[in-house]
Amino acid sequence: MKTTSNYLLRAMLFVVSCSFACKRDSSLQEMNAAPAKALKTAAVASVADHVIETGMSLSQINAVIAGANPGETVLVQPGTYSVTGKIVMKAGVSIAKQTSTNPIFDASALSTILTMSYTSDMSNCLVSGITFWNIRFSMIGAGSTSFKYCIFDYGKRALNTNKTNNLKDAYLEFRDADLSLVSNCVFCHRVADPGRGVWLKNTTNSKIMNNTFGNGGTTGYFVTAINDNSQSNSLIDGNTITRNPALSLVDSLTDHGIYAHSFNGLTISNNTVSGWPVNGSGGSIKARNGQNLNISGNTLNDSGILLYEYANSPSFPYLKYVVVANNTINIPAAAADMYHGIGYYRDNTIHSEYSINISDNLLPNGTIYAAGSAINVADFNAAGGGVYHNDTATGYLLLKTGISNSGNY
Repeated sequence: MKTTSNYLLRAMLFVVSCSFACKRDSSLQEMNAAPAKALKTAAVASVADHVIETGMSLSQINAVIAGANPGETVLVQPGTYSVTGKIVMKAGVSIAKQTSTNPIFDASALSTILTMSYTSDMSNCLVSGITFWNIRFSMIGAGSTSFKYCIFDYGKRALNTNKTNNLKDAYLEFRDADLSLVSNCVFCHRVADPGRGVWLKNTTNSKIMNNTFGNGGTTGYFVTAINDNSQSNSLIDGNTITRNPALSLVDSLTDHGIYAHSFNGLTISNNTVSGWPVNGSGGSIKARNGQNLNISGNTLNDSGILLYEYANSPSFPYLKYVVVANNTINIPAAAADMYHGIGYYRDNTIHSEYSINISDNLLPNGTIYAAGSAINVADFNAAGGGVYHNDTATGYLLLKTGISNSGNY
C-alpha cells in the first residue's frame, strides 16, 4: 500500500513538471517568434499604407508598389536602398520621397549603368524627389511620365566606348512617348564616366525644364546634356548646363550641349549653356535636319549655335522655318569661322533650306556665318528669312551674297 502511494505521488509530480516545462517551452517559442511576426506585420502594413521603409529589399520595394492602385502615391522613407534589378513600376502609380531628404536607390555596386526598361507600365507615373545612383530609365511608348526634383549621379559607361558606339548612357530616355516631363532635376557625370542626361526619340509634347546638368567641375563631364529627336512640339526651357571644359581634350566624348536633329516643332529657350568647345564637335546648341525650330533667349558661354542640313538624313532632307533670336553668345575671342557664334552649313544638293531668320542676337566677339556655296539665297530669305539687327561688335558677318540683311553692327 505504501509502495503504491509513493508511485502515485511520483507520477503526479512528473505530470505537473511536464506541464510547467511544456508551458515554458511554448512561451519561449512565442517570444522567439515575436520579432519575425512584428517584421511581417510591418511589411504588410507598409504595403497597405504604400510606404517603402528604410532598409527594405528590392523585392519588398516592388511589393509596396504593386500594392498601390492607379492614382495613388508610394512614399519612400530616407535611406540608401541597394538596387541590383528592376524597380517594377505600375501605370498610374507615383513614387515620391516621404520627407525633405531624398532617399537613394543605389546601383553603384554594378560595373556598368543599370538600365530599367519600361513601356506603358510607366504611363501616368510621377517620380519625385528620389536620388538614383548608376541607374537609367528607358521608356518606350509611355504616356504622361514625369520626373521632378530627382538627382541622377554616378552613371558608369561601358569600357572602350565613345560618343558614337555607345548611345545608351542617357539617364532618361523617352521613345515613342507623349507628354513626357522632366523638371527641376539634377544630372551629374563624373570624370571616369562621361555621358548624357536626357534623350527624346520620336516623342510628342515633351518638356525638359529648369534642370541642372553638371557643375562645371566634378559633376560636369557631359558628352551631351540633352538630345532631341522629337516628332513634334518639344520644349527645352530654363535649363542650366555647365560642362567641365577639360573634357574638350577628349574629342571622342564631345557631342554638343543640346543636340537636336530630325525634329518637327522644337523650342530651345532661356537655357544657359557653358563649357563646350568652339569646333565641329562642340557648340552649345546644334540643330540639324528638321523644321519649325525656335532658338531664343538663351545665354551661351564659350561656344554658340550650329545649324546644319546634311545630305545623310533622308527623312528630313531640309532645315526650314528656323528662328534664332535674342540670344546672348559670349565667345572669348573672335574668329572668322562658323563655330565662333552662329553658323549655318549645308551639304545637301537636292533639297534646300527655307526661311532661316537670325535676328536681335548679342555676340560681341562672335561671327554670323552663312556663306556656303550650296545655300539657296532665295529660299534662305523666304517667309521673313534673313539676318537682322545682330550685334557682332568686333566679330564678323560672313554671308553669301544676296542673303537679306540689315541693322547689324
